[in-house]
Amino acid sequence: MNKNLIQARDNIIESAGRTTQGFGLGRIIGQLYALLFFSPKPMSLDDMGGELKVSKGSVSTNIRELEKWGAVRQVWIKGERKDYYESEVEFSRIIKEGILPFFKRKIDSSFVATSESKYLISDGPNNLKPGDKELANFYTERLELIEKAQSRLSLLLKFPGL
Repeated sequence: MNKNLIQARDNIIESAGRTTQGFGLGRIIGQLYALLFFSPKPMSLDDMGGELKVSKGSVSTNIRELEKWGAVRQVWIKGERKDYYESEVEFSRIIKEGILPFFKRKIDSSFVATSESKYLISDGPNNLKPGDKELANFYTERLELIEKAQSRLSLLLKFPGL
């Protein structure tokens, strides 16, 4: 393969890894998706691990997550016993069916933590010293800001146009 083609593909693979890592999803998950996206043929776990220089176990774990999101799918190749995968190329489908529900679960989890914290603060205001009351009020104000942001983000994730 031409050196420029290899470099162009590798640049995208590395950028995808940095992007997913920046979102807290891990570097390999982005690299795997980009590798499959730029592969004209389905790839096995061994092929992907070899290309990315990572373990087959790491590839397997991350490919399962990509499958949950609908970002990749397993394909059957006649005469082969290995599992092969190819990427979904419709980004809006991956976003709607995989990434947004993933982030919604994360936000729902943060709603629970926020509610628990508000309950803990409101549970014992009479037992607080004057300095602690001020801190409790400050925490409550901050938790209310978090709740507003969570609500806005929750609405955004339900936006049908995405």
